[in-house]
Amino acid sequence: MNRRERAAVALAGAACDLDGLSLLGGSDAYYRYHHMLFHNAGSALAVIPLAGVFFWRRPRVWLLVVFAFAAHIVEDYFSVPWDMRPWAPFSATVVNLGHHVPGWIVQSVFQPLAMLFIFAIVIWIYVRYHRTPLEIISPAFDRLIIDYVVLPWRNRCADCNRRAHFRCTLCGRAICAEHGTVLRGLSPACKQCLATRPLSVGARP
Repeated sequence: MNRRERAAVALAGAACDLDGLSLLGGSDAYYRYHHMLFHNAGSALAVIPLAGVFFWRRPRVWLLVVFAFAAHIVEDYFSVPWDMRPWAPFSATVVNLGHHVPGWIVQSVFQPLAMLFIFAIVIWIYVRYHRTPLEIISPAFDRLIIDYVVLPWRNRCADCNRRAHFRCTLCGRAICAEHGTVLRGLSPACKQCLATRPLSVGARP
């Protein structure tokens, strides 16, 4: 999948919570519509043709968009002790896992487990594909943040032997913050390259 398609799947996974915007109408509207308006079978079915408009030539992406949306609904049932009507508009039956097990178990056990699972998936994606969900915002921002976190564990600055947080876009050397800078476009560059090849950078700090 390309970046646009990955972004569509990720956004579909969060789209259910658009009903949380009901908070703008006050607390009563929030408790009436959040986990109700878009957390149901009707909205999931509506996503099928909507996703098909954009991805009818890419059935795998189409399926993943719908799956991500539906998975959010299922995950909320197991991790949030909140009244939901998952079968709306076909049935007004209210379901709430908190009615079957203590609410503290849902929030303090099931919810953290769900968050750990999602975090584990993010780590797996990074290990396998060297990217994170930050790529949706900007691939350059994703690389910058990930390098800042990961590089210091195994890399030292090529100029001073301090822990390196960046990798020069021009020469590929690992550098620390003192011996490098982040240019427009979020591209790190070492001071040595900036001094010797300023015109090839194409941007200034």
